Amino acid sequence: MSHPELEPFAEDMFLNTERRCPVVLLQDTSSSMRGSINQVNAGLQDLKADLSADTLASQRVEIAVITFGPVQLVQDFVTVDQWMPPRLTASGSTPLGESLLFAIEQLKFRKQAYREAGVPYYRPWIWLVTDGAPTDNWRKALDTVQAETRRGGLEMFTIGTDHADFSVLREVSDPRPPVRLREARYREMFVWLSHSLKPVSKAEPGAQVSLADPVGWGDVST
Repeated sequence: MSHPELEPFAEDMFLNTERRCPVVLLQDTSSSMRGSINQVNAGLQDLKADLSADTLASQRVEIAVITFGPVQLVQDFVTVDQWMPPRLTASGSTPLGESLLFAIEQLKFRKQAYREAGVPYYRPWIWLVTDGAPTDNWRKALDTVQAETRRGGLEMFTIGTDHADFSVLREVSDPRPPVRLREARYREMFVWLSHSLKPVSKAEPGAQVSLADPVGWGDVST
């Protein structure tokens, strides 16, 4: 039996049968992000513009936007050619654990939709960006995240500002180290993400794609 939440995607997958590359942008929008939220919004526009310039990537890369503070699905999965980047606002706390579990649940629903429609897909990405420390019991989500990563069902990336809790981010993204964002360079970060997704969306399934170092916008935090 089909999951009722999957029905709206049937027409999209019928019209576009390209292999999908699903990406969850898991963005901290807690109140401490008020000073940087405009840069985040500008970065989303840059991500859209850069990926749209690549015809194949724009039809294969799917974006979902989940914010936390509180946790909400701002944009469900949609290919970049159909995506209208939302304008985010900042408020609330930092329920990191809840947001991770919610993101994995949305990916599960989306992968089920791919299978039902017969649409192949690449390993999903979660791109987590935060500027603080979790305000919930984030360890409840840790086992689920690590299990998905270990079995090859997920590529987990974590990015934090100087005020983020990097001890948490290291555990969440293990074995991939987190990246420390320089000087709120969100726009450069999202352009780097676009440049990384383009070759991934063209690679053979299961192929290893080397990602460039985050030069110009971040430093790997070991």
